[in-house]
Amino acid sequence: MADFGYGETSLSRVAAIAEFSKGAVQHHFHTKEDLIAATVDTLLLRTVQSRAAQPKSVEHALLDAWQRFINTPAYRALMEVLNAARTDAKLRERIAADLVDWGQKLDQQSLDRYRSVSGDPEEVVMLLNMTRSFMRGLLLQEQYGVTNSTTAVYVRKWIDLIGPLLELRESAALGSTVLTSKKPNQHNALKKS
Repeated sequence: MADFGYGETSLSRVAAIAEFSKGAVQHHFHTKEDLIAATVDTLLLRTVQSRAAQPKSVEHALLDAWQRFINTPAYRALMEVLNAARTDAKLRERIAADLVDWGQKLDQQSLDRYRSVSGDPEEVVMLLNMTRSFMRGLLLQEQYGVTNSTTAVYVRKWIDLIGPLLELRESAALGSTVLTSKKPNQHNALKKS
């Protein structure tokens, strides 16, 4: 789907790529919407990060999210579904509950991993939602000639801008210590002056 888009994805095309007969695919997925709805759960689940490795810094955590979860063919396929659901009422109805649940899991993941320097949990959710929205936009820009190297510069600049506003929480096993950004906290410096 990342290569062909939602509109060009069909049961026949999926069957051909998977080297199955169309009948075998239709046995499990009667319609394109059935196939897409089944795929959405897998695509959404892979974006909810495991806490297996504790990143070194906020900057490393955000860059890792870009590289391992967002700047991937699987996330591009998810973007195709999200865009299609905007105008396809049947698809939207099929996946709406999954999308709400996904958003709640991402918000909770953000709160589990980060703390805002202001101490406001709503700011953590806001900053991470802004980050995901920005990064999704970068994926869309690719089709308009923006190079990978330019996108990488944009990602690093965004991380430089929001990194000082967040701190990492250590995993529960290590206690409640908070790791701060490696950069000076310009946000607090501005508040004090």
